[in-house]
Amino acid sequence: MTQEETRRKVAFIGNSHIAYWPLEACFPEWDCRNFGRPGEGLAYVEAFAEDVGDCEAVVQFGSNDLYRLNEENLEAYADRYVEAVQAICSRRTYLFCIFPRNDYAGGSTSVNRFIARLNAAIRRRVEDGGGIVYLDVFDRLLADGRLRPDMTVDDLHLNGAGYRVLVACLREAMTR
Repeated sequence: MTQEETRRKVAFIGNSHIAYWPLEACFPEWDCRNFGRPGEGLAYVEAFAEDVGDCEAVVQFGSNDLYRLNEENLEAYADRYVEAVQAICSRRTYLFCIFPRNDYAGGSTSVNRFIARLNAAIRRRVEDGGGIVYLDVFDRLLADGRLRPDMTVDDLHLNGAGYRVLVACLREAMTR
C-alpha cells in the first residue's frame, strides 16, 4: 500500500462549525472531506446523501435549530437527531455535542442551560446503542454559563483555541 492508500479518510458533516474548521491545517495526515454548511441543522443531516461509507464520520450540528426548540419538543428532537446521525453510513461515527453560544441579548445563560439538557437527552440515546462515539466538549468550551470568550470569534463560532479543544478530543477518541 502507498502512503496515500493508508491515509485515514474522515468526512466532517454539519453546520458552520464544521464548514469553518481548518481541517487540512489540523489534520494534515488525513484525507478530510468537509461537508459543513453554514446555517444548516437537522434537516440537512436527515437529507445527507453523500457516500461516506469508506470514511469515518465526524458530525456536529444543532445550534441553528435552537430557535424552534422548547421543553415540549426537546425529547422528540433528540430522537430525530440521533436517528439522522445513525443514518449516515460510515465506517465509524463520532458525534460532537451541541456547542454553547453567547449570541442572546443581555448575557443570558439560559440558552446554554437548555443546550446542556438537550445534549444530555442526545447522549442518553447515543449511549443506549447505535455505535456512535459521543464527544462531549461542552464544559471545556463553557465558563460561567457562557461560551468562553477566549474560544470564540463572535460569541457563536469557534476560534483557533476552540478548534484545538475539538482536535484534541477527536484525536483522543480515535486512538481508543
